[in-house]
Formats: sequence, C-alpha cells, structure tokens
Amino acid sequence: MLAIAAVACEGPAGPEGPAGDPGIPGVPGDPGQTGQVGPEGPAGDDGINPWWTGPGVDLEITGLTMTATQAVVAFRLRDAAGVALDRTGRLTSGAVTLGFALDQLNVDTAGEPDAYVAYTTRTATAPGGATATQVTTESTGTFAAVDVTAGTYTYTFAASLTGFDPARTQVVLGVASRTYDGATALDSHRFAARPDGGAVADHAVVAQAACASCHGEFAAHGGRYTVVDQCEVCHTAQSTDPDTGNTLELQVMIHKIHAGDELPSVVAGTPYQIIGFGGAVHDFSTVAFPQALNRCDACHGGAAQGTHWQTKPADKACRSCHDDISFVDPPPAGQRLHGGGTQAPGAVCTVCHPATGSVAPIVAAHFDRVLDASHELTVDILGTDPVVRGAPLSFTFQVKYDGVARDITTAPLASLRALIVGPNTDYTTYWTVGTSTNPWAQATIQGSGASGTLAADDAAQGTFRYTFPATIVIPAAATGSFTVAMEAAVNAADPRYPAVSPSRAFAVTGTTVARRQVIDPNKCNACHADLRFHGGNRRGAGYCVTCHNPENANADRIARFESSTVLAESVDFRVMIHKIHMGDELTQPYVLGGNPTPTTLNPAGTPQNFGEVRYPRPRTDCAACHLDGTWRLPAATGRAQSILQELTCTEDPTTDTDSYCTAPFWNVTQTYRLPPETSVCTSCHDASYVAAHATINTTILGLEACATCHGPGAAVDVDVVHAR
Repeated sequence: MLAIAAVACEGPAGPEGPAGDPGIPGVPGDPGQTGQVGPEGPAGDDGINPWWTGPGVDLEITGLTMTATQAVVAFRLRDAAGVALDRTGRLTSGAVTLGFALDQLNVDTAGEPDAYVAYTTRTATAPGGATATQVTTESTGTFAAVDVTAGTYTYTFAASLTGFDPARTQVVLGVASRTYDGATALDSHRFAARPDGGAVADHAVVAQAACASCHGEFAAHGGRYTVVDQCEVCHTAQSTDPDTGNTLELQVMIHKIHAGDELPSVVAGTPYQIIGFGGAVHDFSTVAFPQALNRCDACHGGAAQGTHWQTKPADKACRSCHDDISFVDPPPAGQRLHGGGTQAPGAVCTVCHPATGSVAPIVAAHFDRVLDASHELTVDILGTDPVVRGAPLSFTFQVKYDGVARDITTAPLASLRALIVGPNTDYTTYWTVGTSTNPWAQATIQGSGASGTLAADDAAQGTFRYTFPATIVIPAAATGSFTVAMEAAVNAADPRYPAVSPSRAFAVTGTTVARRQVIDPNKCNACHADLRFHGGNRRGAGYCVTCHNPENANADRIARFESSTVLAESVDFRVMIHKIHMGDELTQPYVLGGNPTPTTLNPAGTPQNFGEVRYPRPRTDCAACHLDGTWRLPAATGRAQSILQELTCTEDPTTDTDSYCTAPFWNVTQTYRLPPETSVCTSCHDASYVAAHATINTTILGLEACATCHGPGAAVDVDVVHAR
C-alpha cells in the first residue's frame, strides 16, 4: 500500500470529465474533486510513480447488491504483491480491463439448486449469418471508484434483470486482464449473494478436485477461468454455437466432450464440434476418456450434489452421452427409439430409472465390473532364500483376501504368476520371443500351465514358498541386484479382484539395491482411476517396467505381411509412456501392434495409433506423473539403451495363398539402440532434427552430452523449459 499512500499532496482540481464519468479522485476528468499528485520523482518524472506497482492482477469481488432494476457489484483490484491498482492505469502502470457476467440460480420442484439463468447475454453471429444467443460478460455499464488508494470500485450492470427473484441466489463472475511490462496477467472471481439475506445456495454436481485429477491446473478460454464452478455461469441452457447449432450448456457439452470417440453420433460418422473464437474448429470426436465412460463418479464423486446422476436423471444430461436415443416415434435419422417407448417432454425418468431397483436402475448400468472394489486381494513378497547362481530362486509370500489370510492350497487363485527381472541398474530381461535377450521366462504358480513348486510355510497365515522350475535359473554370470515380482487375481473373469502387483529386490552379489523409482503410481491413478492392463491381472504402474524395459520392442505384435520390412517401435516404458501421452502433438505417428496379434487371416494384427491421444495437461508438466526431480539431467548411471527393431519377411508370396509371413521367414534384420537420455527426450521431441541433434552430441561410445546444455543451471535447463 506504500505506493498509493504516498499520493497525498493536495493538488489542483482536475478538469471536468465527459458526461457520465463518475469521477476518480486524483485523476484528470474528475468533476469537482481534489486532484492529487505524488512527491517529486527523478528527472522527467511527473510526480506519479507507476513503477511502484508490480506485475499481475488480483480481482476480488466483495459484494453484490440488487433490486428489480439495478445490480451493483463491488470489487477490489491489486497486483500480485497485494498493492492496490488504479483501474484506469493513470496512477499505476497498466490499465485493468474488466468484464462481469450475472446469473440467477433457479431451483427444481423440490426446491434444490438446479440451473443458472443469465441476465447478461448477447447475440452471436456465425460467418454464414446464423445467429444464436450466448451468455457473455459485459463492461458497458457504469464503473465508479470507491477508493483508488485501496483499489476498490463498483460496477453497475447495463443488463436488464428480467426474472429477478430476491429469494434466489444471484451469482456474479468477473474477469480482469492487465498488461504490465509486455506481459498480460489474468484473474477471475465468482461471488454469490441472496438479496433477501437468505442462505446462499450452490449448484455443485462436480468437484474441482475431480477436474484437477486429470487436468491439473484447469484454465479455460486462454486462462481466464480456472475453477469449474465458473464455467456454469456462462455455459447455461441459453448458450448455443451458431455455427453448428450445438448447445453450449455445460451438462451437455462436457458429457459430449468427454464421451468423444464413444459418442454414438461420432461412431456413426458425425463429428462433435464446437466453433470457437475466430472461427477455430474444436473437434472433440477423437477424445478418449482415460477411464470407463460409464463411471460417473470419476467426475461427480466428491461433489456436494455428486449423486444427482443417480437420483435425478434428466433428459438432457442422459442423452448427451446416449445421443442416439429418441423419445419420439418414428425416430429421426441416425437415432433409435428409447427402450421404454415415446416419452413426453419433462417425463419423470425415475419411474424406470431410479438409482437402484425397478426396470433399468442407473447405478447398475453405470457400474464398471473391472473396477469393482467390493473385495481386495493383497500379495506381499516377504523375502528370498539365499541366491545360488545357476539354480532356481525360492521366495516366500503372503496372501490376504479382504484383510484375512487366505490358504491358496484350499482356495486357489484363478491366476498367480511370478517373474524375475534384472539387473536393477536397468531391467533388460523379458520373456517374449522377438527381443534381443530372453534368458528366462515368467512362471505360473496357480492357473493354467502351472509349474515350479508351491509349498505352504503357514497356510493358516496365508504364507507360502515358491521355487521356480529348473528351467528358470539365476544366470551364472549375474551380479548385483535383481527383482522378483508377482501378479495375482481371484477370478478369471471380471470382477477379477487383482492384487496390486508386488515386487521385491534381492541381491545376487553384494548388498541389495532396488531399482530406481521414477513415477508415482498414485499419480497415474488420479487420471486412470485404477491402472490395470493385459486382461486386468497386471495392476499398478510400478509393475509395467518389468516387461516394458529397454530390451523390449513391439516385434511380436507388429504387422507381418509377406515381402515387407517394418520397424518395431520401442515399448520401453520411458519411451512408450511419453509417446502415448504426447499423442497428437507428436510429429510422427506412434503405432503399436496390440491384441489379437497378427494371424494368417489378419496379417495386420491390431494396430493401435497413439498419435491421436489428447492429453489433458500441458506436456511440460512432468510432475503430473513423475516423482520430484526424476526428469532432470543427467540421467542416473547404468541405464540401458532402448531398442527398436527392423523385421523383414523373406517368404516368397507365390508359395501360399495368404499374405501372412510365416516362420522362419520373419526375422530381425537390424536392431537400433538409443542411448537413455536420447530415448527419453526424443520420445516427446520426436522431430527428425531433434534426433539428429542428439546423435551429434553423443560419442561413438554412447556417452551423451545432453546435460551440458540441458542440465541444472545450463542455458536450456530442463527444469526451466518444463516449468509450470
């Protein structure tokens, strides 16, 4: 406040301002009030010291008063350091541009908060001439200064207050913009009040934390709006996109955006698009939700009214996802008749669709059996027997089901497997044919194809000892530390109730050193709910690296056509996960073969193009997945190079009638190795010139110089470039 308080010397009155100017103390144009100037400054200074305020803008709405004919909002403006700002930019550097939207919160027939209706609207016109109503912020009303030295002001709305009810909650949303020293700062604030003095209501069907779990620091419309409850103020049923005719009502638009590529209308060939500012086309048809789409709690869980999807189904909300359902007969083209037949507008859905029971209960229809958490299996690896190189490993483990020890000799698990990986400096072992190293295999303890020896240590306590079969031994030349890991599931079909896959480091020689930890599995689950893959038995991101290691390429699943040469991409976890999440910002496609794998009838297999993934956060936000600092250079020593493999088919296509390349004609003809830092950085920065840059800065012995320019404190420090 020092900067403004210094403006205290009485000066001459300012000249009369234009008609309608409310007068700002100390600013020319104030009719009849005392002008104020600051103390004398350096040469050339006019007595006003704009450098006393710093960058940033903070908008705080402090009050809202309304009558049937007038609405006045009170607000305060400060910079990032809390110093008061002159809205006009005359006494402090950088004028503040403001806009305000004003809504009334209506209630449903039960008197509960329902939908917002805005007073501040406009008519939007598409380039083709189509028009539509949209909620907007306004600034055409009247601004007045309360106390410039405190940065306090009022704004009287120009919009008419049609439908105003003093017993309803009124909500004002303000947005401020200020440019200082060439940089523009934004801030927004939402404020609610009830003119009759009653309790303020809130329509809270989605919690901010739910949005943040995937989106992190949420910022819409160029960063102007950062909290989800601000979105409802403008995205009411009044708002429509004039170009497409699509409603911009939040409950419809957000459902459709998140349903994306699973929308029935999109599957049928109609893209879901919204035309934004400047005619920008926003096509949400390729959005893939990172959880089961029917898991409504992913977004609604934790909100004050987060169970309304169960108890208050409504036409617009439900048909925003189920957008091929028609309530009229015959249905329009591309739609199908509602299973319960025609329905009148405003029909009570809960007759057939209550939370539970009746004809088609909502909770059961939106229940993901894969993520059924009604039971919990845990498996803990307790320790390993003394290691003998050249011999199988034995280890002990404990099984509990719902917290109670389980005797798996009398109540076996549908699936229980174990594997050994190493060395822990960087895993380079894998059991699937097609990689360059294959020293041992995964072993099945219980389930189809079980091998090795399972014995009870204390069955009542759920503790057992397993010895790998004689074909799986610790290599005679092994040194350092290795890891034993397991995967387990109670059932063979969903709900499987898989355990979070445990692992335990053990020493072959010397002391035990665990593999480095790079990511936080809880951060993966923040977006993916409960990460599990490959049939659902492999649960937890910490287990993925046992298979997805540097010596693993996609060779066993890539397309196998006769007379072809293909490149099997690396599925090393550090490469694969970066590329998948980089998605549509990659400069080159990232296509992996999936399941089912190539066959005689389908040599192409099941290609998956991850170049279409739309990650919901800035790609520079490394902390969204990583443990603190694990993305910095230089990389830890001992990390292995990631492989890519070229495969060529030498089969004569005239020898059979199919196009599938059969063994022994399908072979690896070239293996490419990427040094560890290069493999990570070029997985996101995948342009060819970046690869060339990395190659030039790597010695013939594989030593990388990345940290020279990209290490801590360097010219292009990773921490600086990836700063949030």
